[in-house]
Amino acid sequence: MLLGGLGACQATSSPPPMTGVGMTGIDHLADHLSVQDFQVDGRSGFQAGKGGRNVCCAKIPLAWRPGLTVHVTWNVTNWRDRTSEEKSADVPVDRYDEIGRMYVHFLADGQVRVLLSNYVPWGTEYPGPRDIPKKEPWTQYPWPSGAAAQPAP
Repeated sequence: MLLGGLGACQATSSPPPMTGVGMTGIDHLADHLSVQDFQVDGRSGFQAGKGGRNVCCAKIPLAWRPGLTVHVTWNVTNWRDRTSEEKSADVPVDRYDEIGRMYVHFLADGQVRVLLSNYVPWGTEYPGPRDIPKKEPWTQYPWPSGAAAQPAP
């Protein structure tokens, strides 16, 4: 009887209040690699870059809670070797006290870090990594003309 009552309580609990936030992907990968497309919980962030592009909208709870994760999928293009690889991970969201833009960092070691901030990634108050490489691998490693499978820059 007690277990039935607990199940009923769980069934009636409402999901946390959510809000939409802009999201930006930041590519920290080696000079011959780039994140050509990424999604957070199925919402497209398009190409990750240097932190300037803002895409609407990822959904996030109004209040951070322990264990909060988002599902990130991304495609890494290797311009030098002319290959690409699809990846995905459930990524913990860094603790936040206020709602801000969602920054999705694709780190050089293959990890992904997600955080919310009202500061720009190149500013001194930004809580995340600020080592953003300036690169254009599609310029440095151009695809030969007539190549069958060219990734879009």
